[in-house]
Amino acid sequence: MKTIEKFNIMDFGVEPNIATVQTKSIQACIDTCRDAGGGEVVIPRGSYLVGSLKLYSDITLRLKTGAILLGSKVIDDYEDFKVPTSIQYLKDEYYKQLWHLPDYYFYAMITAYEATNIKIIGEPGSIINGQDAFDENGEEKFRGPMGIIMSNVKDLSLEGYTFENSANWSHTLDGCENVRIKQVTIQGGHDGFNLHHSRKMTVSDCRLECGDDCFAGYDVENLTVSHCYLNTGCNSLRLGGVDITFADCLFSGPGRYPHRSKDTYHTHAIFKYYAIRPDEIPNDATNIGFRNCIIKDADKLFYYDNGNEEANQNNRPLRDFYLENVHVTGIRHTSLFRGNGEKAQLSLKNVVIDFESKAPFLEIDENITLNFDKVDFIKPTVIQIGSGKRIFVHGLTTFKFVFE
Repeated sequence: MKTIEKFNIMDFGVEPNIATVQTKSIQACIDTCRDAGGGEVVIPRGSYLVGSLKLYSDITLRLKTGAILLGSKVIDDYEDFKVPTSIQYLKDEYYKQLWHLPDYYFYAMITAYEATNIKIIGEPGSIINGQDAFDENGEEKFRGPMGIIMSNVKDLSLEGYTFENSANWSHTLDGCENVRIKQVTIQGGHDGFNLHHSRKMTVSDCRLECGDDCFAGYDVENLTVSHCYLNTGCNSLRLGGVDITFADCLFSGPGRYPHRSKDTYHTHAIFKYYAIRPDEIPNDATNIGFRNCIIKDADKLFYYDNGNEEANQNNRPLRDFYLENVHVTGIRHTSLFRGNGEKAQLSLKNVVIDFESKAPFLEIDENITLNFDKVDFIKPTVIQIGSGKRIFVHGLTTFKFVFE
């Protein structure tokens, strides 16, 4: 077995616990590791102030116990490295003006692109802190750099660290493949994991307490998330794609941290569909769902309103969504599942729903096939079918509804 060569940042003039930005010295260590054909860059105990760092193929960034990377609050300490991106709305004039997206939007504390075999491994007690850097020219006129950007990276592992106070998305995985994420904690900031155009991903044993969407992305394929805790003041999931499963997860509101744009804590929706117009999305969204999950305290269980531009659901439609062995409590408002001219199936099996509102629990339109298999409605509950029909359900319920 080949011995992994290790490179300690202390050997490159880096000093812990000082108020000086040390990007150049840490980058020199990373570059030396790259020139040696790869290896492990070691961040020892202590805090280190940085701007933008760039990783390369076959490099492991290892944060030892007590290691803290602090993002600089000075925007000029960051650069975008001209990272190529497959996210097309970043180049669309309508969305650039709507969200106030700068041309340098794709910049971060840690970046890699067009690379293979990258690992960011944190030992217990290691932290990456974006320090919520403010950028008056950034998105929404306040968002700063991303936390971690991995663009077109294959064979990526993220493990063990805590990410705090990201000034924008904590993790941007754009066009990545073969991704393994485990035991990562996210606290505050904005989105937790953005997964646009990414494939073959597993996420396990993570704790997400976000100020925006916990998971976001479209054209996501083969994603399995298991044994995770999701807490947010926005949407737990804003996703679209193929073969997406959340298993043995706890979704719980209200958010520990506020929604960064609205300064509110309530969870908006557990699942909100995502398929935005400017991007190339090759397939309709299929086989998305939850198994063996607990869901509690949110405005809506799900929100699908095909074609809705304001909701960013104006590209490929969603064809099927399911819940299996799921317990749902504390939903406050009517969930929407409307095809608006496109057929879709909504399937619930072995689901317990405790809905207290007198408003309809669910509203569907004539394009939706509804499959209920042993769905236990704890209280009398209303389902709205189109504009003129209602179904009243209570207790253990099994039926298939096709609009006629």
